[in-house]
Amino acid sequence: MLFEFIFIFLAIALLFLLTCMPVMIAKSRGITGNEKAIIILLSWLGLLSGGITWIVALIMSCVWGKSTDNLESLEKLSKLYKAKAITREEFERQKAKYLS
Repeated sequence: MLFEFIFIFLAIALLFLLTCMPVMIAKSRGITGNEKAIIILLSWLGLLSGGITWIVALIMSCVWGKSTDNLESLEKLSKLYKAKAITREEFERQKAKYLS
């Protein structure tokens, strides 16, 4: 009885970790907003769909990235520079960081 309980507990824990894996990857890659919400939804729907949507969520979490975040950051940086809130040197340094 105890071994069955331990086995079931470990199986549920493993299933939970696998389900959360695309979400953890997305978080570590800096994916936010609607993209992250889609990954979360598809990941959990994978439990009902036999894992098909989980695979889609895993692929999306690996493919989607910070490209839009970098673009948004560059736009904010440009606005700060135009508003004279940062110096030209700081603008160039931050711009190089986002473009690399």
